[in-house]
Amino acid sequence: MSESIYTLRVSRAAAGAYPTISDALAAADQLYPDAEQPVMIRVDPGEYCERVEIHRSHVTIEGETADSVRIVGSLGAKMPSEDGSGVDGTLGTFRTYTVLVDADDVRLENLTIENDAGDGREVGQAIALYADGDRLVVDACCIKGHQDTLFLGPLPPHEAKPGGFIGPKQYAPRRVGRQYFRRCRIEGDVDFIFGGARAYFEGCEIRSLNRDMDVNGYVTAVSTPEGEPHGFVFHGCSFTAPDGVAPDSVYLGRPWREWAQTVLIDCWLGRHIKREGWWDWNKPAAHNCVQYAGAILHGPAGDTTGWVPWANELDVMAAAGYAREQVLAGVDGWDPEGGDGDAVETAELSANGRTVHIETYCEDEPALRARLKREGRSAAFTGKTPADFETWKIATRTRLYDVLGLSLMDRVPIEIRELSRVRVAGGIVRTHAMLQVERDVWMPFYLLEPSHPKLDERGLKRCYICPHGHQGAGAASVAGVAGVPAVDDAVRKFNYDYGLRLARMSYVTVCPDARGWGYRRDWKGQGDDENSYLRGTCLNQARMAEPLGLTVAGLNVWDNMRLIDYLEARGDIAMDDLGCFGFSGGGYMTLYLAALDPRVRKAFVSGYLYGVDDSLLHLNGNCSCNYTPGLWRLLDMGDIASLIAPHPLLVQSCEEDHLNGSRGLKNVDEQLEIVRDAYKLLGRRDGLRHEVCPGEHHLGVTYLAEDIEWLDSHVAECAPVHSPSACCE
Repeated sequence: MSESIYTLRVSRAAAGAYPTISDALAAADQLYPDAEQPVMIRVDPGEYCERVEIHRSHVTIEGETADSVRIVGSLGAKMPSEDGSGVDGTLGTFRTYTVLVDADDVRLENLTIENDAGDGREVGQAIALYADGDRLVVDACCIKGHQDTLFLGPLPPHEAKPGGFIGPKQYAPRRVGRQYFRRCRIEGDVDFIFGGARAYFEGCEIRSLNRDMDVNGYVTAVSTPEGEPHGFVFHGCSFTAPDGVAPDSVYLGRPWREWAQTVLIDCWLGRHIKREGWWDWNKPAAHNCVQYAGAILHGPAGDTTGWVPWANELDVMAAAGYAREQVLAGVDGWDPEGGDGDAVETAELSANGRTVHIETYCEDEPALRARLKREGRSAAFTGKTPADFETWKIATRTRLYDVLGLSLMDRVPIEIRELSRVRVAGGIVRTHAMLQVERDVWMPFYLLEPSHPKLDERGLKRCYICPHGHQGAGAASVAGVAGVPAVDDAVRKFNYDYGLRLARMSYVTVCPDARGWGYRRDWKGQGDDENSYLRGTCLNQARMAEPLGLTVAGLNVWDNMRLIDYLEARGDIAMDDLGCFGFSGGGYMTLYLAALDPRVRKAFVSGYLYGVDDSLLHLNGNCSCNYTPGLWRLLDMGDIASLIAPHPLLVQSCEEDHLNGSRGLKNVDEQLEIVRDAYKLLGRRDGLRHEVCPGEHHLGVTYLAEDIEWLDSHVAECAPVHSPSACCE
């Protein structure tokens, strides 16, 4: 098989692109007739109302984000067939698919695949994804429907009713394929994950929709062939339901055929799951054949003592036999992720099954209140005469101009407290720790260390700091924490797991929680509801900090400078190659840190660089952390970005990003002209790069590897790195 990968683009608007995914697949067969030739099909944002059939191996279909790329079909089993074939002249189940995968080594990523035909009681079964191939990977996708949403072939050997299997594979050999679903959201009501494949679901949300019935639905209907070692395995998955689904109303599964196998490992089960777990579909013979089992289950329905007697609870040793690399290995040793299974957070999920319950928060309000008591009114008038007052007034007015507040920060010795350490897929060790950034204030962060990190010529590790933005529960999404559906939503929508992506590219990455986010939320934003969990308390931070002469921007710069101090003290980091990478609010923190601390030698700013007038004054509903008193009287964003020169700077913008303002990219270009002038003046014209991505506000990852390679190759030969102590002590 050739090592090169040919790429085709699908877009409803871009010149030279294919208008549909089906057109791109047909073109791939014409342009690259070698079926072993890998083909990448990249899909721009949009809704694609088409039936997609993949009959070619080694095909990857990748959207910008799962939230922005939707493939939608509308066929139901009760609809009439064009040729009159089928039971009662209807389509039947297996001709309703939106996407068909009929090939090996196919990968689907960042897509929503939907069958919107509607309620199965009215339209019948309606398949969104029909998958019948070996070594299939479905990553960060949403698969949506009602009844029979996701079919994982092969079909059973024989139909229960004549004509029931009419469709693309009715006469095909019954070959069991291996299929891997990672960080997906799969939703439906009746038998919405069914079939005979060997399928592994890792870190997925399995969402049961409401039918307002006593038995509201069945999650699985498996038809594992007799003699197969494995059927469906769910690891680190969350079984959820929207409000309104009655408690104790949804079965985990029923056997489509008697040898069905469904095993749940380290999963969270919501209160909608029936306490007996499973139903035999009036097939008592299945009691002696099925393998319905679970281990290390959590949530309101996680207790297996009420399960039917023919289902099993596995001990820890038996559960280890269902690791991904064992279930999917086959004769060729296939493991789509490599290494240990993902460390998941299902044991810590809150009552809604979509967020993590945090018992103890590392908030900093108490420290700020203590600061007020220690330092408040320190410049109050203490004189005795009108002359004393005039002198005090002049001096105080001068002091009020010191608005950034970095000179007021407390420098403390570096101290680290490790909270946890786990191994994640890809040979990466993820450490959750806290760094003391000032007196009484601690900053939690995730440290991702690959087993084989990139090294410079001295054997020092190459590293990126990856601050987060204003979505995705703080650092958790950037670090790629798995098994938390609310975090997964942000990853699918924005490609938010860039700390993990860089770690998989062999960089050490550090993903800190900013002030008021994640584990640092103050009292007003603490809680398990999704709005609180995903958002921050920047406004609260600003209201507390600014009267003390501090700013949120200054506090975050300080914290990230202290993080650099920690990396410098380790002794194993290539400090003259240190990078900072951020999207959205993480782009703002990257911009300020790289501008103020020369130890940052390369910067990737995505979704942030634009003019103040259009994007911050006009859109003045932005987060308060963007607003520093007095700053805009001095500088615009292009001026701040110019401070990064001559170090390489990559700025990424999206064509339809609302943060660009009403004039769009023109607003961005005006600021970039300021920055270009600085690089030109310093003789480093090639040290600035602007990348434009299609779609709305998100991190573009299509050319991430090339972007990082560009930054690496353009690290400026600057003076020796030093601590910026003069500006922050």
